[in-house]
Amino acid sequence: MKRNLIRIIAIFAMLLLCTSPVFALTINTGNNETNTENSNGVIPGVTTLELVEKKLCEIPITDPANGDKIGEFTKELTNFDADKKEATLTLTVKNLMENEDFTKKNLEVFFVLDNSYSMTKQYNGKVKTDYVAEAANDFTNSLLAKFENAKIGLVSFSSVKVAEGAIYGTENDAKLLSSLTNSKTDLLAKIEEYKKDQGTYTNIEAGLAIAEANFSNTENVARYIIVLSDGVPNLCLNTEETLKYSGVVAKATTKKLQDLSAKGIHMYSILMGLNEANQKVPAASLPAGADVNTTYGQLAEEIFGTPEKPIVPTVGKFFHIDYEKLYDTINENIYEDIADQKDTFIKDLVIKDYFPKEIVENFNFEYVKSPNIGKVSEKVDYADNSITWNIELLNAGEVATLSYKLTLKEDYNKEIVDKILPTNSKVDLEYNYENQKQQKTSTDSSTIRVRYSESDTTITKKPIPQTGNYITLMISIAAIGITIFAISRVYFFNKLK
Repeated sequence: MKRNLIRIIAIFAMLLLCTSPVFALTINTGNNETNTENSNGVIPGVTTLELVEKKLCEIPITDPANGDKIGEFTKELTNFDADKKEATLTLTVKNLMENEDFTKKNLEVFFVLDNSYSMTKQYNGKVKTDYVAEAANDFTNSLLAKFENAKIGLVSFSSVKVAEGAIYGTENDAKLLSSLTNSKTDLLAKIEEYKKDQGTYTNIEAGLAIAEANFSNTENVARYIIVLSDGVPNLCLNTEETLKYSGVVAKATTKKLQDLSAKGIHMYSILMGLNEANQKVPAASLPAGADVNTTYGQLAEEIFGTPEKPIVPTVGKFFHIDYEKLYDTINENIYEDIADQKDTFIKDLVIKDYFPKEIVENFNFEYVKSPNIGKVSEKVDYADNSITWNIELLNAGEVATLSYKLTLKEDYNKEIVDKILPTNSKVDLEYNYENQKQQKTSTDSSTIRVRYSESDTTITKKPIPQTGNYITLMISIAAIGITIFAISRVYFFNKLK
């Protein structure tokens, strides 16, 4: 019996000693780190993406005829995540024009007409003033019939006779025949009156000055001057040098045209008598020192510019024509320019966004938002590292957008680390407005930079195994002690027997 007890105690002690180390090895060390080691068993460095500069890329869309802004393109960085190493960029095209009832547009038009004695002469059996009256009458009827808020005024220019007390070079060299009005009856009567009232010399500047002074001060009004003459001026304002072509007179007249244009007045200059353009000017009518071989055509270009190709008018539009072309020039060219409603749409838009080679090679590209208007290439064209967005028609007030994301690849080239990278190398924009194609470019771009930092290479992935804790050790020692004490007691009692 006693021997069996000893055996049981011994077996228990051995089991306890064997299991205690097992308990110790399964204790949680408290280190839950899940870092992934590289091939060398070392935790790798950390890569992040840095935004260096957030810069807007903007291209204005303008009317080729006058430079007015009718739309705009922008490309901007709209989202950035340094840890995910991604940048989102959004492209936007806006049509800034509005649909409006063009017939309600406010218009003010002044005819500034030559009524010097030369205008009483005939050309091909018809008096020159009759050509003018016929064209002006039909223009008046057409414009006032189409526009509710259009007004027309008349100014004539020619100096009065010296015998009647004339002082040349003042506004007395011109006359206000009709202030701005929308009365067809009154205007047609004043045009007929213009045919009967002639003077001597030609002071275009005086006629322009009177027209300018009689425009209204109303805001949001489109203003026009149609100046018509059968010869170049030989008088101007505020000078004692009179009755001379070119020189002071030409400079003063040119400056007046330029000043009016700078104030937003649309200028149309018509010089009749193209058949006389090659005639030489009498030497007595030229300033001292002028070339005696100067022609009337050269004097006209000195003031108004050239109507020939390439057309380079001083301001606005210049027509040097024969008298028989006057009607078509006023009632087709000029009338259509003033009265025809401009397009409120932009068509044939092509936006090409070019990426630097380092962006294409080291970043993944994906669309975040497809274009709501138009079509875009499905992926980057590696022939020129670009995407192309085509919009056939962008109507008034419409806004077209698309977005894409650039994400740094895991296996990026370490040579780009710390380099400043533009998100695009350039953007090309093409569009068509009023059947005139335009192309513009911008190289503005937001910039980013890849950052990389090394980690502490002495830290390894797995913690060193531990042998247990203090409580487990004390339990083991106590168990061994109890076992030894029991064996000793059994042995002592056996000796007593």
